[in-house]
Amino acid sequence: MTPSPTPAASSAPRSLILLGCGYLGAALAKSSLAAGWRVSALTRNRDRAAELRALGLAAVIVADLADDSWHASLDPANAAIVNTVSPSARESSGYEHSFIAGTRSIIRWLEKSVAASHAPARDLLFTSATSVYPHTDGRWVDESTPLDPSALSPAASALRSGEDFFLNLPATLARRAWVLRLGGIYGPGRHYLLDALRSGQRIFPGRGDFWVNLIHRDDILAAIRLALAAPENLPGGLFNAVDDTPVLKQDLLAGLAHLLQIDPATVRCDPATPSDRARRRENLHGITPNRRVANLRLKQLEWSLSYPSFEAGFRECLTHA
Repeated sequence: MTPSPTPAASSAPRSLILLGCGYLGAALAKSSLAAGWRVSALTRNRDRAAELRALGLAAVIVADLADDSWHASLDPANAAIVNTVSPSARESSGYEHSFIAGTRSIIRWLEKSVAASHAPARDLLFTSATSVYPHTDGRWVDESTPLDPSALSPAASALRSGEDFFLNLPATLARRAWVLRLGGIYGPGRHYLLDALRSGQRIFPGRGDFWVNLIHRDDILAAIRLALAAPENLPGGLFNAVDDTPVLKQDLLAGLAHLLQIDPATVRCDPATPSDRARRRENLHGITPNRRVANLRLKQLEWSLSYPSFEAGFRECLTHA
């Protein structure tokens, strides 16, 4: 049986370094500060840096993750390090820059610290994405499902490279490493489909007969806190972070319409007009991935979902809109 994590107050490291502070990273910074952590952050966005400084972070560095110039400004010794960086551009080069060049920069940073006789980092956590699953037949997939490298899109291939860097990191640099493969993120202030329906849109580009795997922002934060608070005898590893209820896109739109008291019959997908997002998600064979992602492994660490389905999560978004 997997050991149960001890409470965060007794086991969690108190120093947290965030690499990338977008939607998810900023929320993690706020919740960690509220819990009494010493939080530092790196971001390439100057406006976001000003917002983070106003929160009272110990240090906020404006730099490109792939550039070594920031290394001397942040001390990784005994820290929990969470990399939530987003691609620097939506083209394949942006993914390679953030998830390959950026990860190599992190490793050089850790190597410099250890070479200076500093302690290794305590935890290193990387937020990847379920887009690394290229399967197209609607099957259930989990962390043990083989991935065909020849079927991966350039973006997914860059993410897989980043995952491998972290999962194969020597213990001399970080005591353990975690990779969370996140589903489609939504939550407070991030609910595109709800906004589109409320603004009057009724026809949505792309197919409606493929599975969508979602995760509420707050459930991701809970998974990150659980990982960083886990007992030292747990080795970390690879985990899917998705809710319990994959949903076909057409059913997702119908469900959201119902929440908004819009006639679901008026809402439809238009396969003849592929969406830009669908094009970016296509595998190397030009097919949009279509699979249901399982979350059992993370639940074995006693991860509890506040929003196990999209209905619960989007209802919460409407309550606080």
